[in-house]
Amino acid sequence: ARDRSGRTKTNEVFIRLKDHLDRFPDFYNASLVKEEAEDIDDI
Repeated sequence: ARDRSGRTKTNEVFIRLKDHLDRFPDFYNASLVKEEAEDIDDI
């Protein structure tokens, strides 16, 4: 399905995700590190 931009939803998601990662490169890394630290505390 194509929206008004003419891009497929898959391409739209990819473009938005890539743009987000370009703006916030540590966004997911920080959350992953935090979760790993919490998992270690549970052991």
